[in-house]
This record gives sequence, structure tokens and C-alpha cells, in this order.
Amino acid sequence: MPSRPVTALLAVEPGVDPEDVQGSLPSDADFNIAAVVSGADEALGWLRSHPADLLLVACAGYSDRALLLLDAVARQNPDLNVMVLGHGSPNGFLRRAFEAGADDIVMLPATPEQVRFEVHKMLARKEGDKTPEAAENSRLVCILGPKGGTGKTLTSTNLAVSLAQRGQSVALIDLDLQFGDVALCLGLPPERTVYDLAQSPGTLDFDKLDSFLSTHSSGVRTLIAPRRPDQASAVGAELLREIYSIMRAHFDWVVVDTPPGFTAEVITSIDSSTEVVMVGMLDSLSLKNTKLGLETLELMKYPTDNIFLLLNRAHSRVGISQSDVEAVLGRTPDVFIPSDREIPRTVNEGIPIVVARPQSEPAEAFARLANLLMGEAAAEDNVPVAAAAGAASSAGGSKRRLFGRKA
Repeated sequence: MPSRPVTALLAVEPGVDPEDVQGSLPSDADFNIAAVVSGADEALGWLRSHPADLLLVACAGYSDRALLLLDAVARQNPDLNVMVLGHGSPNGFLRRAFEAGADDIVMLPATPEQVRFEVHKMLARKEGDKTPEAAENSRLVCILGPKGGTGKTLTSTNLAVSLAQRGQSVALIDLDLQFGDVALCLGLPPERTVYDLAQSPGTLDFDKLDSFLSTHSSGVRTLIAPRRPDQASAVGAELLREIYSIMRAHFDWVVVDTPPGFTAEVITSIDSSTEVVMVGMLDSLSLKNTKLGLETLELMKYPTDNIFLLLNRAHSRVGISQSDVEAVLGRTPDVFIPSDREIPRTVNEGIPIVVARPQSEPAEAFARLANLLMGEAAAEDNVPVAAAAGAASSAGGSKRRLFGRKA
């Protein structure tokens, strides 16, 4: 945390009540709101004649005015820390805000302590300080996918079990709080969920958290998503940070299955992670969204070397070749998961394919992902699947390829 008080300028966009925003901000000697302004001109004018550690931009939903302010501040004060305080539905605003110059985004309502934590974390991260970790050797892997239906849960469950098969202690969290399917994929009854944990009284420690974890036959301990979508709002970013810290102190690996998009909970998980696995599929819409997801991680300054790219249904004959994939994404996927009729069958059975069909190509591909994360895979290990994916998708001959180019 900073060794001196934080001085902030608060810029409030139209449609936002300044008093409501200030009610979410710390109000003590360590956090000083030096002024409250309205609009870009007033903010830029104040910053020309006053020092500040931080600019807070409060806006409602998608705001072109806020984006113009962020862009202007990035040009006039490139070293200033900038945090957006969003209220309402982001509607695609998050990526644009990072692109325009925001260092972090906090969705309101939030408690003053939540905002304080995010501010201190942002300042430490921008200054190059390391955020203390619960356990130096523990790893937290965030499974991402900008849209649903790409196979994030399939990847999360099979990766977690693959790591457990290698003698690692593994915790798996279903962060798809409205429509999570981890319990279904693992054949676990949803007896106690993260909603039940959030509703339980008292402070959180490992003994308490452990009582809410379900145990899979592989040894993977699982924190299950709420039973109903309306229970999702009970689980916030502050609780997740506590859970991640405790789990990393007691497990070798924590795998987080996320919902589609970059919600506040997903951003918190990314910030807490040591690696990210971006999951896409072999179709033009999925590849476009995967590219946007990778660009968003870049704007968040996430280390490129810690991002792994996985392509599902890589044997599908859809007229898209491996060179098309590389052209769109700007990199070669690290792991290709081939299409296989056994995958939906094992999902229906509630048994991960790495357990039900360990000799199958998908199981071997998920094993390669585990090896990559553990740093044990040779580069040539993934060639057969990659080559097969390219050959299969090139089989369409003269079919139209991605973005209208001919094979």
C-alpha cells in the first residue's frame, strides 16, 4: 500500500449522483478527494494546476464522454493513475475504457473498503510492486471465454482432474454464478454452494471454506455455483478475493471456471490468477471473440507468457484452416481439442473424459494442457493434434475460408 495518503480527483459524468459515488469511497485521512468536477474540460483544467495520485471517473453504463476524458487524460497526464467507477450495465464499455487509458474498473455499488483495496492494488501494480501471495508456489488458473458455448466448463473440469491425476492438490471453483455446470460435469450433487458460503455467518477461514467444498472421486475439491440464477448477486469480488487467498494457501492449484465476458468477478479472478487459459472454437464468430478477449487481456497488461490458448472442436470440417486461425488470433493455439462423440457422452454421464476415456485424443489433449501449465510438455507433444486440426479443417478444398478468402 502507498506510504502516504492518496489524493484523488473525482470526475462525475451526467446521470450519476456525486453523493452516491462518494458514499462508496473511503472517507479518512488516508484517502483524500481533493475536488469533485464535471466533464473533461473541468477535469483537465484542475489537473494542470494541482497534483493528484489518482483520477476517478464515475459514469453510468456506456459513456462516450467518459471515453473522451480517458483519452484526453492519457495524452495530457500519461503517468496519472486512472480508475473508472461504473454504474449500471457496462454494455461493451470495459474493453473501450481500458483501450482509452483506464488502469482499472470498479463496478458500483461497492463498499469503501472494496474501493480502497482496488485502489491500493492498482497503485502497487502500476508501480511494479508485487502483490503478496497466499502461497508462493500455488497457482491459480483462470479459464476464460468471451462467449458461452466454447467449452470452458469442459476444459476446467478435465484440467482440474488431470492435475489431480499427477498428484497435485486441486481446488475447482464454478464462477458461472447464474448457470454453472461444473457439478453436472463432475457428477456432484449441489448440496452446498458458494451462495450458502456467502450467506453463512462469521469470518472466513479454511476450516469453514472446507466444509462447503464437494469432493470428486479424483480428489478435486469443488466449490459449486448457486442453485438458482437469482442467488448470484450474493457472491461479490471481496468474497472471491478471500476465497482465492485461502485456497492458494492450501492447494497446489486453483482452477476457476468463469462465465462469458469480463464481469467484475471475472476481472477480480484475472487479477488474482497466475495463468489464464483462453478457450475458443473453430468458427469465425468464436475466433473473432477470442481475439477480442486476447486484446482485452493485453490492455489489462496481463503477461503474454502466462496466457495459454486452447481451441475446441479442432477437427470440425468448417472450411477454416490452421493458417486462418493463426492469421486471426496472431498466434498458434497451444492446445487443440479434437471433436469426439465421446465428449458429450461423458458430459451426460458426469464423468470427465480424462477419467472415462483416458486413451482418447481429447483426453490426451487435456493432459497436454496440464503438462504445459506444469512446465513439463515438450514442444512436439502437441504437433499431432495441431496437424490433424489443420488437415481436417483444410479438407474443405475450395470452400470459402475465414473472411471470404478462398482455399
